[in-house]
Amino acid sequence: MNIDCLSSLRGCGGAGFPTAFKWQAVRDANNSDSKVIICNADEGEPGTFKDGWLFDNHCEAVINGMRRAAEYVGAQRGFIYLRPEYSIQRELIVHQIEAMVADKLLSPQSGRIFQATCFPGRPAHLSNDGLNLIELSSLDWFVKHGSQDLIGETQETGGLLHHSQAEHPLPINEKVETGFCLDICIGGGAYICGEETALLESMEGKRPQPRHKPPFPTTNGLWGLPTLVNNVETFWWAERLLSGEWTKPAERLFSISGDVRNPGVYQAPLGTSARELIDDYAGGTTGDEPSCWVPGGAATGVLPPALLDCRMDNDSLKEHGTALGTAALTVYCQQSALEVSAKTMRFFAQESCSQCTPCRIGCAEFSDYLHDDNHHWPHAGPIDDWLQAMQLGSICGLGFTAPLIIRQLQKHFGFEVVGVE
Repeated sequence: MNIDCLSSLRGCGGAGFPTAFKWQAVRDANNSDSKVIICNADEGEPGTFKDGWLFDNHCEAVINGMRRAAEYVGAQRGFIYLRPEYSIQRELIVHQIEAMVADKLLSPQSGRIFQATCFPGRPAHLSNDGLNLIELSSLDWFVKHGSQDLIGETQETGGLLHHSQAEHPLPINEKVETGFCLDICIGGGAYICGEETALLESMEGKRPQPRHKPPFPTTNGLWGLPTLVNNVETFWWAERLLSGEWTKPAERLFSISGDVRNPGVYQAPLGTSARELIDDYAGGTTGDEPSCWVPGGAATGVLPPALLDCRMDNDSLKEHGTALGTAALTVYCQQSALEVSAKTMRFFAQESCSQCTPCRIGCAEFSDYLHDDNHHWPHAGPIDDWLQAMQLGSICGLGFTAPLIIRQLQKHFGFEVVGVE
């Protein structure tokens, strides 16, 4: 199979990694008899809903994209890691797998549903201290020795939602008799599992925390096997390109929501301006001129109305200190940039996996700081030192991008830091 047509395709899950390069790396990896394909459908980035829309409308194409990837890299086993809220999409996926098994396009062993792990929900209000370090250590022991099917989600007071004593059932060592075997793995509701190595930890029955890299999943992924992890939209585009259905210039699916007349998922050329997406695709705003907007999901920060004519592609947005992310354009007319930023930072504080001290403490401190009416920074030393520590001392993108919230407020909205000199 020739994948030259994928040369311009970049991952659509947020990181934007070149798709063809990743496929080739898994193809070239050792241990050719045991490779894994994973579709990352843990769509947890606020404002993003394109993956759910794809399963609603193009489920077969997504799975065919996985089949083509499996054929190219030499994998016989695949999983769709699905966010737990997508119960309707789960039923559609199961029906589609059954139909493809009947047509002998998938292995008869396909279609099973397994449960991944998660950590307990962090407190929804930061006035609640949530889990302390002793409780976190106890949880790690519990996951390792007591339950391999632990489920958790953010709750009002934190804590466990549900657990099962069953041993983690992923059939990774089971021989696939014929064809490509595709199963479903239901996530536990953690934002961090959108990061591919945390997703792998979750599938292995461990507490989902990002891994140090290298080694990379392409050579040491699920249980150390060469693993290809791509977003739902990435597999969908791969199928369209490899089948010859799509030969036009690069486009993306944009999730447009917020204060717009027709929120939804829209396919548009990369480089279309945010203003065009709002006015020509989503029917314009529901009220006055936007007070602020988010270009690609919470992790891409908050931008001012003056930048609405910016082209929506990574190169153009990079000039303004942000990125396209998951292409989730959210428009705000009634809320200020400070209000949106404060809520975003609180979300990051709730969803930090707690592995990295700069991220765990930094997100909570900045959340309290933005919610403080006086915006007084209580710590000695420049606030920039904290932001830099988070960027340099965090393993995954959450700790790296969270400082963007503060930097965008300073750069685009004239937000002044008040603190101890």
